[in-house]
Amino acid sequence: MKCLTQCVAVCATLVLIGCSDPHDHATHSTAPGDVSAPVQSGVQTAGQTQDGIVVQHAWVRPTVGEQDATGAYMTITADKAITLVGVASPAAEISEVHEMRMDGDIMRMRMAERIELSPGVPLELKPGGYHVMLMALTAPIDGGQEIELSLQFEQADGSRLEMPVTAVAAMNAGGAANHGDTPHAH
Repeated sequence: MKCLTQCVAVCATLVLIGCSDPHDHATHSTAPGDVSAPVQSGVQTAGQTQDGIVVQHAWVRPTVGEQDATGAYMTITADKAITLVGVASPAAEISEVHEMRMDGDIMRMRMAERIELSPGVPLELKPGGYHVMLMALTAPIDGGQEIELSLQFEQADGSRLEMPVTAVAAMNAGGAANHGDTPHAH
């Protein structure tokens, strides 16, 4: 299973690096206008709240062809210090939080086991940074489809908290449709 996980992760990395928009992999600030939320007429994701945690702009990139991996993105804000320690989804056999960052001239992706959230400070899961990888998908993901995710948090006292989130498969924030007509879909 470990070998399969590594193989899927390598394939997903190649898909993301080879098929991404250049802005997906640049290191830049989170200034207004950066990639962070879907833009698709008619698709709005309302904020989802539980136990002082708010998730906004949850979206998943639709798949193309026989692709069996994709990314999910959102903004998470908590009213207390809490740690994101995992994610699960019935849409994929493997769901992990990943981080992409430049290592010299090479974009590297690795699993992020823990991401600390500071009270009131939004954590953006977005293309080119922290994001959710859904690998070994159970079925293709079509535009407009709702995908269930379960975010897993660890509280300061060590207790665990799971938060269900619904993400909508939509276009990326740059406005490019993720259908077979674009070379930048992934």
